[in-house]
Amino acid sequence: MKKRIGWIIFGLFIVSLVFSAGSGWAAEKKLVLNMGASSSPEHSRYKAADIFMAKVQKDSKGQIEAVRMFGGVLGNETKMTQSVQAGTLEIGWISDIGISTVIPEVAFVNLPYLLPTYQDVEKKYYKGWMGDVVKQRMEAKGLHHLAWVENDYRWLTNSKRDVLKPEDLKGLKIRTVETPMFIAFFKELGVMPTPMGITEVSTALQQGTVDGQDNGAILTYAYGFYQFQKYLTKTSHSYSGGAIFMNKGLWNSLSAEKKKIIQDAATEAGNWQIAKNHQDVGEYVDKMKKAGVKINEITPELDKKFKEVAWNVLNNKTITSRYGDDVMKRILAEYPRAK
Repeated sequence: MKKRIGWIIFGLFIVSLVFSAGSGWAAEKKLVLNMGASSSPEHSRYKAADIFMAKVQKDSKGQIEAVRMFGGVLGNETKMTQSVQAGTLEIGWISDIGISTVIPEVAFVNLPYLLPTYQDVEKKYYKGWMGDVVKQRMEAKGLHHLAWVENDYRWLTNSKRDVLKPEDLKGLKIRTVETPMFIAFFKELGVMPTPMGITEVSTALQQGTVDGQDNGAILTYAYGFYQFQKYLTKTSHSYSGGAIFMNKGLWNSLSAEKKKIIQDAATEAGNWQIAKNHQDVGEYVDKMKKAGVKINEITPELDKKFKEVAWNVLNNKTITSRYGDDVMKRILAEYPRAK
């Protein structure tokens, strides 16, 4: 009797091994991917995360779960980028400007008037040599690039007056991003640059710590900055993209099957977000107009001043040396003003 029971137990053990070996995903521990971003629910990145979460869940049959932790609940973009580097956060959806506060050598993509049109962005950045350099430099610092996302072109808003000529800039306290290039650019324009993370801007505008900021329609509307800003000028002085990226060590530890599922989801979500972002620009401008924001096109006089200062920044080696001689040589050769 005892011998028979032993054989039954042994048989059940063999069956369990066969079942486990043949069940694939069922035998593996669920992979949970926490995702951080500063994006508010009105931003297309927040909505694109729905696509990512649904696709990894479906394609992995529930064995990969992505968790959205957006709205800056994990801190500012600098902190989230550092967390992905350290492996305490799995995925970041971060602007290139946010990434550059941790990896300064990628900030060349935000140089003023570097990418005048969406066609330039697509050709040189997302599908071109600039994007290749950014990905290589991220990889070297422990960040595996998955897909591109977008902020858009940067405009200028303030609560004091119309900005139509260079003199109108004088004395304005403008929030700038926390990079030397932007600080130098605005300082030469005659404003008082005040660097801070984007999650701090709303409070600074309400309290009068700053008079204005330099985000385009997307962020100005999505973050509610327009509620405290009466004047907007379409300067388009810099383009800002961004990336979905993952901790490099975690990525390298995954199976080929999991990598494909995550990569496919990121590519689909990123492509959707960029297309949606372009559509949202006009809609958000209209909404800000209805809310009482005065929208100004840039005047020839102001445009000339902005581009003069931009050229000075590009030729300031104290600022551009961090981007690398090879990169700057090519940029200066391709820069619109150099042609």
